[in-house]
Amino acid sequence: MNIEIANRLQKLRKENGYSQEELADKLGISRQAVSKWERAESSPDTDNLIILARLYNMSLDELLYDTESSDDIRQRTKDSISLTDDEGQSVIFKDGSIEFKNPDGTNACIDKRRIILSIIDAVVFAITLIAYFIWSVVFDAWYVSWVLWVLMPAIMSLFEACIFKTISKFLYPVFVTSIYCFIGMEFELWHPYWFLFVTIPLFYAIANPIDKFLFKTKKIEKEDIE
Repeated sequence: MNIEIANRLQKLRKENGYSQEELADKLGISRQAVSKWERAESSPDTDNLIILARLYNMSLDELLYDTESSDDIRQRTKDSISLTDDEGQSVIFKDGSIEFKNPDGTNACIDKRRIILSIIDAVVFAITLIAYFIWSVVFDAWYVSWVLWVLMPAIMSLFEACIFKTISKFLYPVFVTSIYCFIGMEFELWHPYWFLFVTIPLFYAIANPIDKFLFKTKKIEKEDIE
């Protein structure tokens, strides 16, 4: 790592009132890892750079290049600067742009979690399709089985909320609507179950503050960098 960037990371840590131990705790890494960054012996990986920028409330450019103007940054990165962490993932600054690369050269911005989610969505869709035909044909419930298609995106969003650890990603209004329709059509209990919709604002009133708290305190699960 460039010694100037290492000094910059140390300066920002101190300006924001964090000790090496406190910063390491917020990132979910060892104090030794933070110390290595500040001695220019290793570089933060992509996730840690992003978390640091958010923690210090600044862009990645500002994180690494202090108060330089955009023109200064472009000039400074004209010949390309690359930071590589111990796992081989690189952050490349070139012509004023930022690229994240995996060790094999592929774009690291393609979130692996999105790939997992796409697989889960396909599985949920297949299960929904099978359940729909079984429920409709075997139990002759065509009049109500369509509720499964309303419920499907809510189930998908539940997995997304779990993977990204963000409660508000769950499509609670869609979930409530599907449950209400099922109860109403199957049991003719439209009243008083309309009150389920009243729980929607309550859900977000609780979920949003929790998400903000988790964002500020969440730790990146990874092995300590020795």
